[in-house]
Amino acid sequence: MEISIPNNHNYYEEDPLSEAYLREQTGIRSKKKSRDLVNNLFSSVFELKTNNTKLKKLQIVGFKNQKNKEEDNLILKLYTKEISENQKEYFIQSGLFSGVVYHKGCKFNITTRHGDVFLRRMLNFVNDIYVDKENSNASRKEEYNDFQYIISYLFIESLEKASVLGLPKEYQSITQRSHKVRGKIDLNAYLKKDIPFQGELTTTYREQVYIKEICDVLYLTLKKLERKFGKDINNKLFNINQLLKQNYSGQYVNIETLHKAKKHRILHNPLYAPFKNVIEYAEIILLEHDLNPKENNTLETSGYLFDVSQLFEVYLEKLLSRHFKDWYLTGQEELKLYQGLFYSRKMFPDLVLKHKYSNKIIVFDAKFKKMHLETKQSKYSDLDRSDFYQIHTYIQYFQQDVIIGGLLYPLSKPLNKEKAYSNSLFGKEDSNTIKFIVDGVFVNENMNMEQLLNSEQEFLTRIDTLIESSLNLKEQYFEVT
Repeated sequence: MEISIPNNHNYYEEDPLSEAYLREQTGIRSKKKSRDLVNNLFSSVFELKTNNTKLKKLQIVGFKNQKNKEEDNLILKLYTKEISENQKEYFIQSGLFSGVVYHKGCKFNITTRHGDVFLRRMLNFVNDIYVDKENSNASRKEEYNDFQYIISYLFIESLEKASVLGLPKEYQSITQRSHKVRGKIDLNAYLKKDIPFQGELTTTYREQVYIKEICDVLYLTLKKLERKFGKDINNKLFNINQLLKQNYSGQYVNIETLHKAKKHRILHNPLYAPFKNVIEYAEIILLEHDLNPKENNTLETSGYLFDVSQLFEVYLEKLLSRHFKDWYLTGQEELKLYQGLFYSRKMFPDLVLKHKYSNKIIVFDAKFKKMHLETKQSKYSDLDRSDFYQIHTYIQYFQQDVIIGGLLYPLSKPLNKEKAYSNSLFGKEDSNTIKFIVDGVFVNENMNMEQLLNSEQEFLTRIDTLIESSLNLKEQYFEVT
């Protein structure tokens, strides 16, 4: 049984599933067996969160160091509601993670809701690769899914970090026949071949050499990614790629080669231990796996997930820092409140921009959630109350130095500034000069890269204009007061 849902799904329980739909997903013709499978899956409320220590087989990959580790974030929740005596509605809620989760024999594909182009663009920013330029020679015949895109990024990032101290080497005995003596003379060979002496001796010496199996696996993985994404993907790994090319044996990697690389004794050396993860990612890429669990473990909750909210935060950090050269940008800056008291706290705003030539500050929180810029049934459908209060707390912390504060989203439709921008904090006109906004980059599943780049530029231009007007208003305000 396999079900696909986007992340940040069903926050307002707006999309219930019917029993008929779920039975169809089982692929079982027998109504009784399919109904039993559905009932077993939803037999009780199942809630999976990040701080659930019992789920050791669920691996979560982040894109930055998470400072606020106390948060217990939702990953997946299953439950039912009775709407009549003989009818139920089935609900699946998801958090801000993408990947695959296996639970009670069912595979849940949690996808990103904004399309492959935006996912690739965010990964480009995180890894500084930019493999999606319009002039890329990458093959378009085969497309990676979300999982494969992110695994490719993780492979490149982990290989770059692991290779800082060099590729794995070990000492091996090498035998050579030459007129030069290096190491030990092979007496047996001398007695058999070199009497009478003809000017050459057989010698044996020890030298550090690169591990053949590991070099082959890493080199062919890079070549496969190059065929998928174009040569730009190797820009950051140029020296490593050249070294792997020089030491490539010329043989294609098979299952036995992968096994030897994964189990090689050199990986027990702490110096080369980081290559364990690199080779695991390489295996997934070369074999195009999707981390399916073994058949005998399908009833155990397991999976592989990526924190897409962190990916969005890093994307905005780099997008803003590259554009606003006159501002210092820090991500997840630690703010200490009430130090020394029993109710002391720490806060971590996602994006704080500090002007290089004044004390002015801009503070944003990044939210990788749905944002339709509209209300629904008397609720702020996509602007959570906790998010709203949280950003206002950050703004109040910095007080008079702040000129702009707000929440940044991947927008589901173009922004109307009249409905999303406030000229003053809390909408209290003439009481302050702090502007409060909801903004972000407009994205949708049908966008191509050029359209996304234009959308990014429109967002940056809006912030540019807002900064210019805010700085002028701030100066005028303090001159009057």
